[in-house]
Amino acid sequence: MLGRWRWNRRTAILVAGMSMLALCIAARRLGLGIDDDGGAPALWLSLLFVTGASLVVIVLAQRLAAVLRKR
Repeated sequence: MLGRWRWNRRTAILVAGMSMLALCIAARRLGLGIDDDGGAPALWLSLLFVTGASLVVIVLAQRLAAVLRKR
């Protein structure tokens, strides 16, 4: 498998989490999911952000644990 890049579960989770965070940023910039008076974001936007951030944190924690175990 020279030259072919394989997707493992960690990479897929990281890409999914980063995509969710990017969607949150895009929605906020477009004004979706927020009130006209600048109030708190909608529940779907908040949940999307929390889910994306938690996926990224999980992957980074796994990577950190793997690096520390190797030492």
